[in-house]
Amino acid sequence: MIISRLLARKRIAAGVRPSFKAAWLPVAADIVIISLLLASLFLPAVSLTIVMDLSLFLRILALMLVIYAPLQIVIIVSTIWAVRSRWEEKETK
Repeated sequence: MIISRLLARKRIAAGVRPSFKAAWLPVAADIVIISLLLASLFLPAVSLTIVMDLSLFLRILALMLVIYAPLQIVIIVSTIWAVRSRWEEKETK
């Protein structure tokens, strides 16, 4: 989200349309970075839900909010910026 957004905004401002690889490699980098970050948070989050003695439903809900939702947000926002940077306006006649 961070890398792809920064690069896309610079490219859009400069009026440069990147290649497919140039637009989507920053998205892959964002996904790898957030995945590593969330992987390091996974075991502490599970341990915390066990210590708090949450029910199964609340444990699943907590892990979805801590792990799944941020990952999906980063993937979606990064994808939007990659598409924006490659977007070409068609001239209407």
